[in-house]
Amino acid sequence: MKKAILLALFAVFITVSASAQDSQKQETLDIFLDCGRSCDFDYIRREIPYVNYIRDRVGADVHILITNENTGSGGRNYKLEFIGLEALSAMKDVLSYTAGATDTDSERREGLTETIARGLVRFLMTTAVGDRIIVSVPVTGQSKLPENVQVVNDPWNFWVFNIRMSGNYDAEDSRSTSKIESRVSADRVTEDWKFGISGRMNYRNSRYDLSDGTIRSTNRDGNVYGQLVKSLDAHWSAGLTTYTSTSSSNNTKLSASLSPTVEFSIFPYSESSTRDLRFRYELNFRNNRYEELTVYNETEQLLVQNQLMLMANFRQPWGSARGRISVESYVTDFEQSLFDLYNVSLDANLDIRVARGLSFSIGAEISSVHDQIWLPAEASNDEDVLLGNKRLPTSFQYELDFGFSYRFGSIYNNVVNPRFGYFGGN
Repeated sequence: MKKAILLALFAVFITVSASAQDSQKQETLDIFLDCGRSCDFDYIRREIPYVNYIRDRVGADVHILITNENTGSGGRNYKLEFIGLEALSAMKDVLSYTAGATDTDSERREGLTETIARGLVRFLMTTAVGDRIIVSVPVTGQSKLPENVQVVNDPWNFWVFNIRMSGNYDAEDSRSTSKIESRVSADRVTEDWKFGISGRMNYRNSRYDLSDGTIRSTNRDGNVYGQLVKSLDAHWSAGLTTYTSTSSSNNTKLSASLSPTVEFSIFPYSESSTRDLRFRYELNFRNNRYEELTVYNETEQLLVQNQLMLMANFRQPWGSARGRISVESYVTDFEQSLFDLYNVSLDANLDIRVARGLSFSIGAEISSVHDQIWLPAEASNDEDVLLGNKRLPTSFQYELDFGFSYRFGSIYNNVVNPRFGYFGGN
């Protein structure tokens, strides 16, 4: 009898404990949405109002990290990482969403928001909101979905074209400036091949009425860039690049190059939106035609140039980091050795979340310049230099920027109120 009573009491204890645990479910999730300018944050908060949005990953239940990259058709592919934190640290999911090149901003934000909502379902099941989730799958008449979705009819055969032209005229009593800019591109990207060609041309004409007369200035620059790449495997690519340019400030009437290129990616290319570390080598065969006689007493040169680059790009929950090291050196102009002409450049940007609400960013770019073979032999006058029509010799270039931001106060960020515009950001 005592044994039966003890068993009954134990069963009651287990039942009460289970009920207590169910009643202790938190009401909903605290979400840190980390997508920068990729998201319409107000729209997402309106469409997914059943979670709490907070301003920092510290204290969040789920960190949603969204990265994106261009697709071959001119669209964008979004990678969404749902990272469980604290009690949900064992849970992690990755989803993707692809927006077409012709999708409107409204269609893109709808698709991205729907993908966020799908990814949250598993995490919401740990909360009281999960008990109210209703699953609905529209019936399409098929017994099952196809295993592979392929493009059945593409009249453009993966080709994407872009054309853009713009102009600007700005004037005052003593000054006027007119600008014309144009951009064109054509791309075709498949899993095995990548082809792209793009061109731009900028033209600027300025007039300044000064006390000692009128100064007129004309500046033009443009280029055409072409690229053909063959995918070899998950880490290797090989191809051919071509670059043609003209620049009045660089004393270049026409410069054209053809470059066999090889690239190795430390991480698989499929992971490039979150971590990317690659080496690229180019051997450039270049022909330069100059507007004026150069300091090397040349009006035209046929050159061979080496270029080696190391590029890194990381986007992680702790922040982001980007860097590039480039080493360029001329080899010869087929008349003399030019190994002493080189350019070494380094640029890097780092953005780190230090603590709750505190982030620090720093960026730097520095170059050791010893390859200005296009410099005109005749010294440039002050007017041309100040107006940007001519460049002066230099042995280095550098730039440094840094900053920090600290946000404190309420961590919740659910309310959307667009009256009188926006202030303070997200």
